Amino acid sequence: YLKGCSVFQSLKKWKLFFNKEELPFMWLRESEPDGMAFVVIEPGGVIPDYIIEIPDNDVEVLKITAEDSPLILNIVTIGGDDPGSITVNLVGPIIINRATGSGKQVIISNHEKYSAKFRLSDLLDS
Repeated sequence: YLKGCSVFQSLKKWKLFFNKEELPFMWLRESEPDGMAFVVIEPGGVIPDYIIEIPDNDVEVLKITAEDSPLILNIVTIGGDDPGSITVNLVGPIIINRATGSGKQVIISNHEKYSAKFRLSDLLDS
């Protein structure tokens, strides 16, 4: 369970699901029956050179310390059958404190380096 994940402010409890065959894609799903769900990825190992700077106020809210390694998830948007239509939001990752389960979607301080609609097919083209 993730507590207080403010992807949507009114939704408070989320679960992270994955199927080994679908990795690196996972599901972040509201814990309520028929709740909202998002496809997400953990960017490490998928998005090269993705280094984020979390704003100080978000670090404080999530109580992340220098010893903590937060879980970083990025929302994936799938827009059809064309692989070029699969994009990842690199500007607004969901940051989760692994110790407390609290999470929040943030706009990273170094957002100008990244796209909110990074095409996964761009990785295949390089």
